[in-house]
Amino acid sequence: MNTQSSRWLALPAVLYLTVLFLGPTSVVLAYSFMRRDIYGGVHLQFSWDAWRMATDGITLGILARTVILATGVTVANLLLAYPCAAALARMSRERRALWVLILSFPMMTSLLLRTYGWLNLLPLAWRGTLPGVGLVLTCNYLPFMVLPLLKAYERADRSLVLAALDLGATPWQAFWRVTFPITLSGAVSGAALVFIPVSGEYLIPHFIGDGKVSLAGTLVMEWFDHRHWPYAAAAATWLAAIVLVPIAGSLVWKSRELSPAK
Repeated sequence: MNTQSSRWLALPAVLYLTVLFLGPTSVVLAYSFMRRDIYGGVHLQFSWDAWRMATDGITLGILARTVILATGVTVANLLLAYPCAAALARMSRERRALWVLILSFPMMTSLLLRTYGWLNLLPLAWRGTLPGVGLVLTCNYLPFMVLPLLKAYERADRSLVLAALDLGATPWQAFWRVTFPITLSGAVSGAALVFIPVSGEYLIPHFIGDGKVSLAGTLVMEWFDHRHWPYAAAAATWLAAIVLVPIAGSLVWKSRELSPAK
């Protein structure tokens, strides 16, 4: 396939990204530089008021809490997903397909229903706490980490690990020096798939947090409900910036992985 054909095939995706992502994001960014109307709308006047609020200590603290929580959930999912993916990769194809279906089945139901289910499972002492929100987020997004890692395990050459063990490596050394490097692409993809939606999650912090855990997603919704559109737009812009970091990192990683070695 030549370069010209590849560009034409990529055109629908580029148009989709431009119309449905860059367009709305530009509108939100523009709203963040407008002045709030007393009736809840906006005045078409340039103003830094929203960004002064969006760069104060309270807002930056909420954003930092969001990044820390999303990072913690991603790391926890990574630690849980590696042994799970390794065990699935060693099963026969039929058993593996069954367990993948079982693992993925909760994703076929509504997130709202799963969140209400967790309200009945969590002890009351855990509701309204950051660890409780983190636990529910970890359990809900675990399949997004397991499946890319499983695909990486399936592509990996099992004989390399066996050769390392035959040459005297301990299982831990074989994992870090052989298994981890050859499955790193799956880990990077899974980390992006977990970190990005967790950063903007609203339902789980809203219901499990019981109004006591403020994160970026709840902050945006709260101020849109208060009809302070410029500040909510500024907070949403911060959230978009947080999300773009792992996207850019994943794209850079993939481009380096696909580029020929010099």
